Amino acid sequence: MRGLRRRRSPDPALLLLRSVCHELRPPMATLASLVRALETTRSEPRHSELARLAAEHASHAEAVLRQAAAAAQGLDAGAEHPVPLHRVLPAATAVVPGDRLTVAVTQSAGRCLVPPQHLRQILINLLTNAAAYAPSGTPIRLRARTDLCRLRLTVADAGRPNRDLTVALNRRTPPPDSNGLGLWVVRHLAARHGGSVRARALSPSGLAVEVSLPRRPK
Repeated sequence: MRGLRRRRSPDPALLLLRSVCHELRPPMATLASLVRALETTRSEPRHSELARLAAEHASHAEAVLRQAAAAAQGLDAGAEHPVPLHRVLPAATAVVPGDRLTVAVTQSAGRCLVPPQHLRQILINLLTNAAAYAPSGTPIRLRARTDLCRLRLTVADAGRPNRDLTVALNRRTPPPDSNGLGLWVVRHLAARHGGSVRARALSPSGLAVEVSLPRRPK
């Protein structure tokens, strides 16, 4: 019909490039902050901890690039060797200032085996979203717990549910721009490991985004 234009499908190469740029931004920004802190700290234990975190973020960025390279060639990046959750948390939580973040992890959750790169990617996206979109300076809480057969990871902040959040968590394809891309990646990675993502309002106020993953046998 006259006046109607056929909508073009997004360019897969462009989608991949946009996703890689989005996923590299948080670890590279955190890496820059860690390097600056390394230059000023005088405490040897603190220096060692900062160096370890910087190395983890550099390794995470490298893993994102490897994953993208495999996707560009139509290959599977391969399964990750699972590690306990407590080994993933320090690098993931470094993306949010420590005076703003509270972390509560049960012993059973900390021992749960998780895919390190994907789980770190999920947490980095959720935490950076909370830091960016919740009211400035308000607290962010990360909670990890288990029930009979699932690991539940919840990021709570002082924000509130909105239409953009709902759309991002229900998209079947990547968004046309960077708006909601991080949450789409979280949903995609969670689904890849048999998990799900949901958002809910907190009482009397606040927002919680929960990732639920099946517990791996030890």
